[in-house]
Amino acid sequence: MRTIAISNNKGGVGKTTSTVNIAAALHLMGHRVLVIDIDHQAQSTYHFGIDPNKVKFSVYDIMSGEADFSKIIVDRNGIFVLPANPSLRNIEFLPVPAKEFLLREALEDLNGYDYVLLDCPPSLGVLTLNALSFSREVIIPLQVQFLPFHGMYNLFEAIDMVKKRLNRDIQVCGIIGTMFNAKKDINREVLEETEKRLPGKLFKTLIRENTSLQEAPSWGKTIFEYKPESAGAKDYMNLAKEIVERSPE
Repeated sequence: MRTIAISNNKGGVGKTTSTVNIAAALHLMGHRVLVIDIDHQAQSTYHFGIDPNKVKFSVYDIMSGEADFSKIIVDRNGIFVLPANPSLRNIEFLPVPAKEFLLREALEDLNGYDYVLLDCPPSLGVLTLNALSFSREVIIPLQVQFLPFHGMYNLFEAIDMVKKRLNRDIQVCGIIGTMFNAKKDINREVLEETEKRLPGKLFKTLIRENTSLQEAPSWGKTIFEYKPESAGAKDYMNLAKEIVERSPE
């Protein structure tokens, strides 16, 4: 079972879009996939067409010890989802020690999946640390612009800290270039600089700018359900194939 956190401390870089559509592509390839939405904004939950205000339990309930994860998992057309809701923000205030390990302890008996993908908040707080403590791999979506590129290094520093103190098995699986437009010089320059500074980490597949990817969440659909012939669907399928091939060392 591969456990992969999809993380970036900057919002708007395609993190949730990537989590949902990588999961959908892996499912179409025949893999059994679980998505864990560990962001109190619940964007992956919404993207799958699940109303976070109507779910009886959420990831908060398993992290706080109030419910077993098996009672919370939603079967969403063959893709399994542990939904989030705004109550997740209360994890910060739980009066328990070592809050960074709550998710790992709650999911100690989790099995039966080929891939577990975690959609992290756009911050390096306790929820993201829980995801990084649980996961063995990290995928970083990078909007190919100047400021997101430089902000990415904060996440690499956080991963190094997690590796030393919380989870020695974690490693960066790869970086996804998102919102790519071949006509923009800055996009090409950021990709070149990323490959120069972090050789071998950038996935060959780039996620191109695509209106369908922006529209699909409003319908509660993955890109493969919304417009399966779109550039976005082709890009995420190719990316998923790369992820499968790029198994941990």
